[in-house]
Amino acid sequence: MPLLLFNQLSYAALYRWVDEAGKVQYSDKPPVGQSKSLMELDKSARVRKGNEAILTPEEKRDLAEKKRAEQELQRADKALLQSFSKPEEVDLLRDRQIAAVDAGMQTYILRRTTLQKRLEAQQSQLDKLNNKQLAISAELLADVAVTKKELADIDKAIATQQRAVIAIKEKSDMQKKRLIELRNIQPH
Repeated sequence: MPLLLFNQLSYAALYRWVDEAGKVQYSDKPPVGQSKSLMELDKSARVRKGNEAILTPEEKRDLAEKKRAEQELQRADKALLQSFSKPEEVDLLRDRQIAAVDAGMQTYILRRTTLQKRLEAQQSQLDKLNNKQLAISAELLADVAVTKKELADIDKAIATQQRAVIAIKEKSDMQKKRLIELRNIQPH
């Protein structure tokens, strides 16, 4: 007899509703006069029957965000499957993207080398003027400041390019892993 009682309790309905104060309530008995927001839940707390849920704003936002994320994942999976037929193609794209970034980085490195030589020449000129205790022109000081700023800007650009390479590799790794999952490719 106790087993039968337990079995009946495990299938007992659970009700969810929003009360007059706007708070979500749960009970094994439906409220009196609360039919608009009443929902019957199954044992997994999913809506089994009842009016569509009157969700709190947070629940609506969470539900909408979850739906957007699922749609985005489906869109990304579809694009991935249309773009690549095998994982090696992901590697080829990664290598081309990195080569393009590296080419831009080489341009920055060459420009930096030129600017570093200019700064050394300017610094040498400053040192000579200081040693001879001659006046240093405002123009020379401005040129040194401009050269230092250009060097700093190039260093930032190179760091950005280096981060771009890391991001390309990470994205490629994720795409390759997901493509293998979607195509059910077995490792060799």
